Amino acid sequence: MEITNPRVLVMVSAAARIPLRNGCSEPTGTYLGELVEPTDAMLDAGFELSFATPGARIPTIDGTSCSLMYFGLSRSRRDAALASYTRLLELGLASPAKLEDIARDQQRLADFDAVFVPGGHAPLVDLLHRDAFADNTLNDDFGALMQYFHEAQRPTCLICHAPAALAAAPSVAGRWLYDGYRMTCFKASVDTMLSTVPLARRFHGQLIEDPTQLLTSRGAKVEQTLLPMGSKVVEDRELITGQDPYSAKALGAAFVRKLQQRS
Repeated sequence: MEITNPRVLVMVSAAARIPLRNGCSEPTGTYLGELVEPTDAMLDAGFELSFATPGARIPTIDGTSCSLMYFGLSRSRRDAALASYTRLLELGLASPAKLEDIARDQQRLADFDAVFVPGGHAPLVDLLHRDAFADNTLNDDFGALMQYFHEAQRPTCLICHAPAALAAAPSVAGRWLYDGYRMTCFKASVDTMLSTVPLARRFHGQLIEDPTQLLTSRGAKVEQTLLPMGSKVVEDRELITGQDPYSAKALGAAFVRKLQQRS
C-alpha cells in the first residue's frame, strides 16, 4: 500500500557556529546540498514538508557548502540549489516549529509519516547536544523525537554529521534505541583533513566530536566508503543514513522509494 502525499518533518539544526577542542569556534551551518537534494526529490514526488528547528530559529546555510565542488563544478546546479533553498523558506522553513514544543507532542508527531535531518557540522552543536557551547549535555528533546519515529517504525533519514545526533536517543531497558543498527556518517579522516591539511583546511582546530567513534561507542555498526567523498547510503529497518554531501541525491531517492513502498 502506497502512502498518498506523505508528510515529512524536516528537522534542521539552527547552529551558526561550532566549538573546537582548543576553545575557539568557527562558523558552521546546514549543508546546502544535503538539505535541498533530498527535499527536491520529496517535493517532486508530491510529499508535504513541515519544518522544525531548536528554538524555532531560521537555519544558517554553511557558506562552504555553496562551493561548486559539491555541485559537479556546475554553477547552474549550485544556483538551482540556492533557488530550491529559497523555495523551502517560502514553504515554511522561514517560520519553523520549535523542536522543544513538538518533541514529545505525540498528537502532532502522529501527523508525520517520516522525519528527515540534513547535515553539515551544525547538528553536532544543537541536535546532538542541547548547546555544545555550554556543556556536553545531550539534547533529550531531539532524542525524544527520534524515539517517537523509532517506536512507530516510521522512516527516519539523516545525512553526514546528523547521524551523530542519534546518540542523543535514549536507552530503553539498558539498550540504546539504535544498538546494532547498520548506519553511515561522515568519515573521521575527512574531518581530520579539514582541520590539519592547509589546502583543505576548514577549521583551525579539531572538532570535539567524532561521529564515527561516537556512534560505534553506542553500539552502531558504522559502514563507510574506503575513499573519502564517495556516495554511501545505508538502510536498516526504519533508518536511512547517508555518508556525506556526495550521498545526498542517492539518499533522497532511497527515502522517497521507502516511503512510497511503506505499507
